[in-house]
Amino acid sequence: MATFEDLKKGLEEAFDPEGAKGIKATIQINIEDLTNFFVDINDGSLNVEEGEHDNAGLSLTFDSEETMEKVFSGDQQAAMGAFMQGKVKFSGDMSLGQKLGSVFKAPE
Repeated sequence: MATFEDLKKGLEEAFDPEGAKGIKATIQINIEDLTNFFVDINDGSLNVEEGEHDNAGLSLTFDSEETMEKVFSGDQQAAMGAFMQGKVKFSGDMSLGQKLGSVFKAPE
């Protein structure tokens, strides 16, 4: 099972600063039975912090670490499948969620 530090490192490696230009958002991420953390995207920069954010624009709750990795891999088809199968629950601004494909890319 991954630790918060493992997840943070994975997101930092998948982050594409060019794809995040012009995006300012805070996304709360909850992984059932594992951890809660939030991601701050600020015009090409990324900050990942453990815990709860009081004012996130989008909250995503994943059923597992594997589901979170699929959604943040940049694979739009896998991400949509996870949403359709109910493996991801969200609240807030879903247009932020649709931008994740340009902000995070699967490591080459």
